[in-house]
Amino acid sequence: MTQPPYDPSGQFATAPLPPAPATKPFHKRPAVWAVAGALVVGVGIGNAGGETGEASASATSSSSSSAPSSVAVAPTPAPVTVTVTETPAPVPTPATATATATATTPVVDFAMPDLVGLDLQTAQNVIQGNGVFLSRSHDLLGMRNQVLDSNWVVCTQNIPVGQQVTGAAEGLIDLGVVKREEPCP
Repeated sequence: MTQPPYDPSGQFATAPLPPAPATKPFHKRPAVWAVAGALVVGVGIGNAGGETGEASASATSSSSSSAPSSVAVAPTPAPVTVTVTETPAPVPTPATATATATATTPVVDFAMPDLVGLDLQTAQNVIQGNGVFLSRSHDLLGMRNQVLDSNWVVCTQNIPVGQQVTGAAEGLIDLGVVKREEPCP
């Protein structure tokens, strides 16, 4: 074993360092494409809310006018009553009994509660307490998405208070909402 030559300044002779490894160009890195793909998917999901041309045109025309105008309230849709009539099914064998039980949709029967004035999260909890686990909501002042449900207040509901809701009502209850700081139109 040999020692490096002695240097009175206290430094030893060292070998030169190898050159730094070459890096790939930015666009050839897999992580860049993964992030770009996730961004495209996120934008696609965000835009999948489905804006009708009619709603878009009315929102554009009402926001572009310079003269003050009153806000038009959409007419209340007709009451929704869903009834399900079932025909008597033959007595299932034990093997098909479990398949039939999981394939049936839940049938509800309750009087529609008054949800106007509640925050959206509480209104959804009340609806879910009655056995309907999918309800819809829409922004009354534009096409914004409701991300934080407790930040929105219910102004309208498509099923009148006290009307009997029966049958498979999943997705049929629609609530019109505005942000908590905004007045109901």
